[in-house]
Amino acid sequence: MKFFGVKINMAFILMLLIFFVFGYFEEIILAFIAVFIHELFHTIMARLLGYNIESIEIFPFGGVAKLKETIALEPRDEILIAISGPLINLIIAFIGVNYKILINEFFIYSNLGIGIFNLIPILPLDGGRIIRAYLSLNCGIKKATKIISIISKCLIVTMATYGLYMIKEDYSNIFVVLLSIFLYMAVNKEIKMSKYMFIKEFAHKKRSIRNNKILTVKNIVVKKDVRVKEIIDSFLVGKYHMIMVVDEQYNVIGNLTENEILDGVIKYGINVSLEKLLTYG
Repeated sequence: MKFFGVKINMAFILMLLIFFVFGYFEEIILAFIAVFIHELFHTIMARLLGYNIESIEIFPFGGVAKLKETIALEPRDEILIAISGPLINLIIAFIGVNYKILINEFFIYSNLGIGIFNLIPILPLDGGRIIRAYLSLNCGIKKATKIISIISKCLIVTMATYGLYMIKEDYSNIFVVLLSIFLYMAVNKEIKMSKYMFIKEFAHKKRSIRNNKILTVKNIVVKKDVRVKEIIDSFLVGKYHMIMVVDEQYNVIGNLTENEILDGVIKYGINVSLEKLLTYG
């Protein structure tokens, strides 16, 4: 279902109906407006940085502005885009609390809650994306995704455990459990997507070289028995990698480019050794 070009997830519609039945229709509409503003500022920041928006989708925990270049974002750009949504919510809440400009108290605290919640380091929340982008500067996007996924799952399990324990105090805590399940599924989706990041990131690098004619090179020295998968996991966003392969005595036995690594993955699979790539090409 779409509303002014924004896709409304069915889970959100279900939640809307539940809140309507319990007499909280006004509150859910105000929360929806806060989420819409949040995603709008993600979109504005993305466009300012030169990215294209594919779609905006509203979920029970918030919303997601999907970029056409999602896989190939520069870490700095991903941090700026991710932080822009929570920041506007916190600014609105700050203005409402301190200057009494916003009359509706629920709207003020909806913005505060959405801003703080989205800064939790859980994928695909903004906090998780910020941490992943920062980590990817030093260890590559795949390793960064793996690290933040582990952190995310630990926090989600904690959240679900709390929700289950507190149900006896208030049945509304079932929403905490349902939200935890939804987030856990979203984390697994991010992990699955990370398997294809290398190919899409490589395509982005080729476009950058074609358009800008310059791309920073990072040299890596690796022993011949290392698998391609281990190399790919260490690739950094926005850099073209040259791999120098050495033997047991640390003598250079050959060099491989990212292009040759990609060809090797297509031909032999991701677990092929660098020695085999040098031998059979």
